[in-house]
Amino acid sequence: MNDVSASIKKLFLLSLISTPMVSNASTESNNIQFNTITDNTLTVCTTGDYPPLTSFNSEKNTFEGFAPIVAANFAKHLNLNLAFTRTTWKDLSDDLKSGKCDIAMGGITYTKARSKDFYLSKSVAKNQKAAVFTKDNDELFNSFKDIDKKENTILENKGGTNEKFANEIISKATINVLESNLAVFDCFKKYQLSPYVMFTDSIEIQYRSKLPDSVLSNKGLGIALINNPETYKVYMANKTESGEEIILAMNNFIDSNKANMKKWYQESLTTKYKEEAQYCPF
Repeated sequence: MNDVSASIKKLFLLSLISTPMVSNASTESNNIQFNTITDNTLTVCTTGDYPPLTSFNSEKNTFEGFAPIVAANFAKHLNLNLAFTRTTWKDLSDDLKSGKCDIAMGGITYTKARSKDFYLSKSVAKNQKAAVFTKDNDELFNSFKDIDKKENTILENKGGTNEKFANEIISKATINVLESNLAVFDCFKKYQLSPYVMFTDSIEIQYRSKLPDSVLSNKGLGIALINNPETYKVYMANKTESGEEIILAMNNFIDSNKANMKKWYQESLTTKYKEEAQYCPF
């Protein structure tokens, strides 16, 4: 192990003692030689279905949003090229573990399970789960009790924390799991009067409910949900020497670019994303 790797590892272990959730690195990260990176390219796994954090533009064949902006600037900071690998929420962890990418970025929520399997970065955005439904159903849903009724249906995307959260708190309503976030939102558009609800991140609701043609209400942001602590969006790398170095370099980058991180996030919130058409399956 070279001197840079040894120094990074020492800082990483010390940071775990003080802050279990993230690693606090202060080492300069330029020119770090990551053991698993080939062709001088940092490869990022991202779902591309979660604006404003990650969105795939099929017309331009590019990724847009907060995570791609951060990724581009992070790779430039490390003097590396950048490539993206499209993944899904259900395949994200497996794709990272199998070596399809060096780091996963996007709408990834910190969980204890993920912290056991992966190195996680510092928080890049605070978040909390919230309910979203159509504007036509504003009067129908005023509390969690109004949502968890047998006549209602909870629509969730497969994999990730949305599906898990719904299964933990719903006891009466029917839960219908679809392939993607975008398919769920198409169902809202298709069935605006139906008693459908989705639990997703407040970040996503804030963005989607503000779109000019949105049928979605932001009223759910004010409805209290059970077992709903504040959460954090993070980036994720394998528990390998290279993954450890990447996350430490990312933490250093986050610390050194606090003003830029805020600016990039605000930029992502005001961007109009061209999303792929994914249709409601019923």
